[in-house]
Amino acid sequence: MFMHRLSLLIAAMMAAIPFVTTAQPAARVSFNDGWTFSKDGVTKVVDLPHDWGVDGPFNINYPGETGKLSWWGKAEYTKILTVPANTTSSSEAPGNLYFLDIDGAMSWAKVFCNGNLVTEWPYGYASFRADLTPFIKEGDNEIKITLDNPEESSRWYPGGGIYRKVWLTKAPAVGVAHWGTYMTTKGDKATLRISLRGPSTSSGTGVVRTEIFEYNGNTPIASAETPVESITDSTVVTQKFDLTGAARWSPDHPNLFRAVTTVIPGSAGRLSEPGRVHPRSAAAEYGLSSATAPADEAYITVFGLRDIEYREDGIFIDGVKTFLKGVCLHHDAGALGAVWNNTAWERRLKMLKEMGCNAIRTSHNPPAPELLDLCDRLGFVVMDELTDTWTVPKKPNGYALLFDKWADKDLVAMIHRDRNHPSVILWSIGNETGEQGYPDLYHIPAHLTEICHTEDPTRPTTFGSDNPWASEQEFRNTMDIYGFNYKPHLYAKYHDANPGKLYLGSETASTISTRGVYFFPIEEDPRGKEFCEKDFQVSSYDLHTVPWGQIPEQEWEFEDANPTCLGEFVWTGYDYLGEPTPYNRDLTILTNFHDPETKAKAEKEIAEKGVVSTPSRSSYFGIIDLAGFPKDRYWLYQARWSDKTTLHILPHWNWEGREGEVTPVHVYTNCDKVELFVNGESKGTLERADKQYRLRWDDIVYQPGKIEAIGWKDGRKVASETIKTAGPESKIKMDLEKGFGEGDLYYIDVKLTDKKGIFAPRACDELKFSIKGPGEILAVDAGDPTCLTPFHSDTIKAFNGLASVIIKTKPGAKGKIVVTATSDGLKKDRIRIKL
Repeated sequence: MFMHRLSLLIAAMMAAIPFVTTAQPAARVSFNDGWTFSKDGVTKVVDLPHDWGVDGPFNINYPGETGKLSWWGKAEYTKILTVPANTTSSSEAPGNLYFLDIDGAMSWAKVFCNGNLVTEWPYGYASFRADLTPFIKEGDNEIKITLDNPEESSRWYPGGGIYRKVWLTKAPAVGVAHWGTYMTTKGDKATLRISLRGPSTSSGTGVVRTEIFEYNGNTPIASAETPVESITDSTVVTQKFDLTGAARWSPDHPNLFRAVTTVIPGSAGRLSEPGRVHPRSAAAEYGLSSATAPADEAYITVFGLRDIEYREDGIFIDGVKTFLKGVCLHHDAGALGAVWNNTAWERRLKMLKEMGCNAIRTSHNPPAPELLDLCDRLGFVVMDELTDTWTVPKKPNGYALLFDKWADKDLVAMIHRDRNHPSVILWSIGNETGEQGYPDLYHIPAHLTEICHTEDPTRPTTFGSDNPWASEQEFRNTMDIYGFNYKPHLYAKYHDANPGKLYLGSETASTISTRGVYFFPIEEDPRGKEFCEKDFQVSSYDLHTVPWGQIPEQEWEFEDANPTCLGEFVWTGYDYLGEPTPYNRDLTILTNFHDPETKAKAEKEIAEKGVVSTPSRSSYFGIIDLAGFPKDRYWLYQARWSDKTTLHILPHWNWEGREGEVTPVHVYTNCDKVELFVNGESKGTLERADKQYRLRWDDIVYQPGKIEAIGWKDGRKVASETIKTAGPESKIKMDLEKGFGEGDLYYIDVKLTDKKGIFAPRACDELKFSIKGPGEILAVDAGDPTCLTPFHSDTIKAFNGLASVIIKTKPGAKGKIVVTATSDGLKKDRIRIKL
């Protein structure tokens, strides 16, 4: 099974890495456990991150763009913060400061302390800080966060709730300001600009000291110490470091460092212990139970050394051309909804890395900060995006309501938070905004680009443009690198008209498919078929796209013909909740239904209710499905993007009822040539042309048995794959994915086989899961975009032979977890997880 093989490869490639985020005060602690959540008259205790929408249930009558989940509404979260005596701050006796850092809350968040409004931040994707200090008292303090998530505010599933992490920092009166470090590098030299935190008037002299460590190191490799005559909120210190011989950061070798900065007030100033090991986490050394904060608060900045050149012939990282082999990602993690989880996203990114992907576009919003930490560690480059909307609305309650007042603040917050990440190489100021068509509004992108240049002059700006006309107007000069969404045919024209100006495919392909589903006959015109297909699915021959899109080979044809193209970001790396194109439109037109059985059901439903209840709740765009199982397209991209030898056969070979009928066989490969065998008989050898990754045997007649493909490179047999016809499903087989995570989540892949252990690719039996030991079944899924079984369940129908169950462990638990899967008529299986 692929997922099991992939997990073994990932485990060998990289074990789970200790996690340090960029950038943070060392004294911050998690403030995520034990919140009281209230919504619609229901109150319960939850741990953050929390997404109320993904709790379900699905509602088939909701629009497809919602994910069929009710993520909208008003809610509040409350928690008690107990402050020891003699640790609060006052004008007479300055003491500790208390900050609440919120990584993301959806949306229109307001923060209260003891009934007082502390701050508000409406953009649900923004990270922000609330200074609790003026309202904190000794003893118990009520912290309350209210949210107002309006309907009709998003084109996809945004989630609802405090869906990212919340942190509490207790700090001395002077220190490093929020997101107050800015590290830039050139060659072996590094420059750190440090903004200090202090009173509005001088708190006296002090010393700022920074030590540089390797990411997992304990011995400083460089240091700097700067006397400060006056520490105030406007004090800025610049320090320089020589890091000659230090390891460099690149996608292939993502080496990182920690800069640990300490501010020591007073004339004595110097650290008594230079070279000591500074904490990476507050939990070990500081905590809210302490009577006082540390005298010298440490602030950690993770960074990498790399020089980037943006040239007409490509992006070069330390002189190595890096073609962007990227994907667009929405922020949900499938069955987890919008909830951030490190393990889930490390799993996702490592699967993309194995495919050959090297770039991520955070479409269409600032991501969770930990996503960029993972990209730093795993070796991805990132297009960090602000928003999907400016002033021209796409949804009645969308970002256009916020833009005039909040866009500058949101953009500055994104840049200050993210500019130390070596993975971030582009700031995207927007996506497909209506302003492209109005020259009198071009001052908007020009202004956003100016902000980016002011706050971070080291990175260029870009934009995802879907308006061909705009690429010939002054709009093209309001950003540094022009991004084309689905317009590869304009690459050459743009380059000829704008010599020296850079461009890329900011959003490409939009191929649609369902894992394990194949329809016959196959379509040759990728935009020629009107949907619906059978059961609201799309064929996985990867020959279907949306009216504005392309299949992968069409995009690649233009990339290969235009070597000045910097790369592409495929829509999308994973299926995501909401936006189930092509099944998010009017389906009352019966000529859209091609399968007789599906058409008859639709006709009956229209007669009874006047509409067709479309079950699709997640997208069909992904290279990998919502449950994390690769679609066939995964190997098509791997064949082009990766140096790994790739050979993959489609479709499966279980076609009862099609005996004697033409059933085309395609092979995705980067081998020089491939020979295909059906039941031992050669069906010919096809040689692969340059830049060709799909070989087709379109006249194969189906007979049960087996198909086998053998691939050669340089005259040697280097790969083979065999697919056998399975008998009726008989057994359940469970595999534990390995090679990622922090021990909080475990992903179990479930497949159905016949009695000989041959994978049953059309089995859709209902599975029941049970668990014993210190864990719980967090979620189930199978990758079916029409499945309306709640994710938080212990049952799920397998989809085309596969299902996934996610196990959450109890914090700090030791022992053994046993998970059992059963289904009527099938031999059960169980798996043991040792903690």
